[in-house]
Amino acid sequence: MKTYSMVFLDIDGTLLDSQNQVSENTQKLLKRLEKKNIPIVLCSARSPSGVKQIAKLIDIHGPYICYGGSLILDADDSILSECGIPMTTASAIKKSISERFPSVRVSTYLYDVWLTDEMESEEIRNEMAITECIPLVSPLDAAADGIDHVHKLLCIGSPSEIARLRQFGTKYFPEVEFVLSKPTYLEIVPRDINKGSALAIICDHYQVSVAEVVACGDSFTDIPMLSFAGMGIAMGNSAELVKRSADRVTASNDEEGVYIALKNLHFRWKEII
Repeated sequence: MKTYSMVFLDIDGTLLDSQNQVSENTQKLLKRLEKKNIPIVLCSARSPSGVKQIAKLIDIHGPYICYGGSLILDADDSILSECGIPMTTASAIKKSISERFPSVRVSTYLYDVWLTDEMESEEIRNEMAITECIPLVSPLDAAADGIDHVHKLLCIGSPSEIARLRQFGTKYFPEVEFVLSKPTYLEIVPRDINKGSALAIICDHYQVSVAEVVACGDSFTDIPMLSFAGMGIAMGNSAELVKRSADRVTASNDEEGVYIALKNLHFRWKEII
């Protein structure tokens, strides 16, 4: 009988339902697993405070992955790993986007700092509502003094603009990756950094085999994690490409998909050094 020792969970569209809530059954199950010393690892494109907000909501205390893998923190908030985009590259990308795609809103993230040029746009207000975080209004160049890297850039725009921007960025900035998290969101992150590479780092740190990991996700950014985990489970609300990358498909995030996916799996505590 196959058993698992660690759980990796995407947040938005996976753990959270469409009302940004976690079902009572799911919360109880995750607490039972944590009490059995099964680490629950939250994995997100969110900032540290945005991830910790959800960890506090469901009262779990595992390590967590931020910015899609660019920043990995232990349960005590110590940095396990980080990889950034050089500030010169980030500034050049942002300048090119503002010139060629003026309707696309670009935000910059470093640790728990969220920089935006303005916060009155509908796109930024929606992101504030989702993450319950407030950006610092400042041009990137003005805030760059003494900073040598950022963890990610987030571009928000219409699906057509985002698709064109992705093609442009991939061609002219090959040193970073342009990854769709949803049709209107484009994440710009360091090359070869994703939730799959973050999963490997955490497994190596805790000396847990990847085969002992179960992971749940719903978006294109979850594909590396679902493909790499011993058991990758796609949500019912995932796109077909995401479902094909997984070992199983569960119910949607509005139908307690995480609870259904995990409740009948077998978990065994592995002594973590």
